[in-house]
Amino acid sequence: MKIGARDDFENIYMGKFRALAAPHGLFVEYERDRAGRDIGLQLTRTNQAGDGKIVTPALIWFQMKGIMAGTLSLTNYQESEEVALDLEVAHLRFWYLNIQPTYLAVYVDSADQFLAIDLQKWVERHFGDEILRLDQKTVRVKVDKKNVLDDQFFRIVLDRNLIPVLRRTLSQEDDEGIARFLRDSSVVQWLLNCRGEGRNARLMVIKWMSKMRTEAYFESKVPVGEWEPFRAHWQFSMDDLSSTFPYLTFTPALEAMSVRWSEVDEDFDGNPFEVWHQSFSIIETATGDELYDEEFDSESLLEIGNEKYSYGDMGGGEMIEHRLAIDLNEIGEQWAATLQVLR
Repeated sequence: MKIGARDDFENIYMGKFRALAAPHGLFVEYERDRAGRDIGLQLTRTNQAGDGKIVTPALIWFQMKGIMAGTLSLTNYQESEEVALDLEVAHLRFWYLNIQPTYLAVYVDSADQFLAIDLQKWVERHFGDEILRLDQKTVRVKVDKKNVLDDQFFRIVLDRNLIPVLRRTLSQEDDEGIARFLRDSSVVQWLLNCRGEGRNARLMVIKWMSKMRTEAYFESKVPVGEWEPFRAHWQFSMDDLSSTFPYLTFTPALEAMSVRWSEVDEDFDGNPFEVWHQSFSIIETATGDELYDEEFDSESLLEIGNEKYSYGDMGGGEMIEHRLAIDLNEIGEQWAATLQVLR
């Protein structure tokens, strides 16, 4: 029995795709291909305990295409910015209207490389609803070489496709809040574990005088133990802490209490105007004692929300270190309850 070159090529790249996708989900296939999609993937996540996988509600589909080395040489591929294929308009319409996303996965034989794009988003960007009225049989779809189908692709696709599921669950949150939930769900679970184990939890925040980044380190310890690191979070141009971590309460080791007052002055023409002044008192939260800092430095202030501030320790005129005890606030408790259900 003879196997055609095209069928042999398809068998090879489908095997490569399965090996690449297997760590990220469970395969779903039709008994007979009548839906214009080759293979589905029910996405999975690594169990936090490290003892297996969790099946998520996110299901995605792939339309597989391959470009043989005889059609696109390695030299031509390296010299180009994209690869192009002609797809049927009828299929594009179906994928565009489908609830579940379909990704075009293109295997470039000469480079041994998979590329992938979201076909729904491609149609939205290039045609929108006009695809439903398009009077032609095929459309040329171009895939940029930057869209590599790799482990990072599956991580991004998982988060993106969990958002619609979480939108229903976290009905009070916008997409930014849901994305933050995905990013920080491990922190929420960690804080729950700290409670159950009687561990103290804190956030060490380091701000730099000459850099735009802020560093935040989550740490915990038993009452008589040493602080142990859990997670490092670096962020460019970080806002106040309550905006960056809206699910946390913060109790700074040193709290700067703001006091504002005004007085009336007059300009050169005798017209009165109000002048506002602001000063800070520094409270050691563990004792409630007020500290008097004759060399008070505004650079050592870190806003934690609601006009509250942490007062940090200056090091070498360059680095300011803040220590804040943390716990879940009302939003965090809601996220924790949702996380338990999802887990």
